[in-house]
Amino acid sequence: MLTQVVLSLQLSFAVFPLVMFTASKVKMGELVSPLWLSAFAWLIAIVIAGLNVKLILDFVTG
Repeated sequence: MLTQVVLSLQLSFAVFPLVMFTASKVKMGELVSPLWLSAFAWLIAIVIAGLNVKLILDFVTG
């Protein structure tokens, strides 16, 4: 179970930079993701982070 917690926590370190990079016109140029997609990606990233917090609390409290 501890391995799943660690893997889940690492997911946020990949998702947040990915969303930031794909939403940046400076970095992506004409391939920048549309606003609706960036908003949806941020929502998903926040949900993942929230679920990580819940997973940590569940793991710690037993």
